[in-house]
Amino acid sequence: MAIAQKIKLTDYLPADCANGRTLWIDGEWQASADGQTFPTVDPATGLKIASISQGKAADVDRAVQAAKKASKVWADMDGMQRAAIMRKAAELIREHRNALGTLDSIDSGKTISETAGRNVEGTAAMFDFYAGVTDKIRGSVIDMGPQKTGLVEKEPYGVVGAISPWNFPMSNAATKIAPILACGNALVLKPAEQTPLSALLLAHILDLAGVPKGVFSVVTGVGAEAGAALVEHPDVPKISFTGSTVTGRRIAAAAGQRLKSVTLELGGKSPFIVFDDADLDAAASGAVTTVFMNQGQTCTSCAKILVARPLMAAFIEKCKEKVAGIKIGDPLDPKNDLGPIVSTVQLDRVRRLLAEGLACGSTQIELKADYNPLEGGNFIAPMIVTDLDPNSSLAKEEIFGPVMTIYPFDTDAEAYTAANDTEYGLAASVWTTSLSRAEIARRTIDTGIVWINCVHTLSFGTPVPGRKASGLGSEYGLEVVDNYMQLKTTVTMFGGYRGLF
Repeated sequence: MAIAQKIKLTDYLPADCANGRTLWIDGEWQASADGQTFPTVDPATGLKIASISQGKAADVDRAVQAAKKASKVWADMDGMQRAAIMRKAAELIREHRNALGTLDSIDSGKTISETAGRNVEGTAAMFDFYAGVTDKIRGSVIDMGPQKTGLVEKEPYGVVGAISPWNFPMSNAATKIAPILACGNALVLKPAEQTPLSALLLAHILDLAGVPKGVFSVVTGVGAEAGAALVEHPDVPKISFTGSTVTGRRIAAAAGQRLKSVTLELGGKSPFIVFDDADLDAAASGAVTTVFMNQGQTCTSCAKILVARPLMAAFIEKCKEKVAGIKIGDPLDPKNDLGPIVSTVQLDRVRRLLAEGLACGSTQIELKADYNPLEGGNFIAPMIVTDLDPNSSLAKEEIFGPVMTIYPFDTDAEAYTAANDTEYGLAASVWTTSLSRAEIARRTIDTGIVWINCVHTLSFGTPVPGRKASGLGSEYGLEVVDNYMQLKTTVTMFGGYRGLF
């Protein structure tokens, strides 16, 4: 495995994996069937980190067959036993804090203070939370009269295929792994090709925690090959995907042909409304957080900022002041707040959308962040854009970059119309000191989650459902049990059965 970085992967990953066998199938590190590989690249420097096994249909099939064989062992295990293994995994995740954080930082460009901090803690807590679910899954009994009993049970699907994104590699992988395993399913994970490294260490950690071989597999590869093979595999009745709406539509169409169940957490163009009675300083802090965190690469980012016209100038000034304190540079430097965009492809997309918006008459407001990009990296400075043409691609499309777009409004009705003028429906943030205004806003805005005087405030018990083009089903919360289990009804008659005739 060729390394062109200042770290050695053998310091963070098992030797067999770090030496080029990055498929975790049936409890073993394996190479792809045809031996092909692809590079994973450090977005902060543009340098190749390693060669990753390029799994394809044959490799997916090996993983699915192992999962199919192991799924009954896992499903038949007592819920408390599964819980103990998941809690052990949480403990080991915390013990591997530095390794997991480093792998995510060099792979995605996220800062080490975030990856080794709240991302690791959140990943461990996700396993702790769903460990508490394993022995509490309940069915129901239906009253059918004195001689019959109706029993409704929840059963695991068996094998679930999961495809996780690149923007929060470790966290989003755990968002799928923990509840899927808690519900008694086996799982084949296809991590994003841009950021596969932390998923490999998670596989090792789950093995150390006692997850039986075959129950959890990782197949690295590209979406058009490994991802598509997982979606199309006849022995995978359930697919869970987080990523772009374009890809989500393709997955839904393919799954629909095979009548598979899907959970899709997709894109967003989420509004952030600042009414004229808002706490302006708090609202500006919230806006800067939601737009620029993770370099804007967050599905629930509320980057469509709608501000009451009298507050526009003051709001922009406050945002400029807060951005000035952001440090951007080497993601492995714990002093930095932000790193680079994940890839050159994504960086080019952000630049294209910005150029198209400016060509349509938008105004770019220069910001003065503490900006120290590394040579060869995918860095871009944060910016604010106003005077947008509402029909431009910059106004309509999800940017997924550090670009705050601000629009004035004159009436509440105008704000709500603008907030709902999108094909997406993932999240919204509303800032007001009026209880009645807040109540009207949450009822009027057509999104799965509405934050009032806060943003990105969640717990593991809080479901995040998507509406419209933002997805199907939800992530987080006890509600995900319904995503990853299927119903079975049994009717038992006591006494003689006489039939209809």
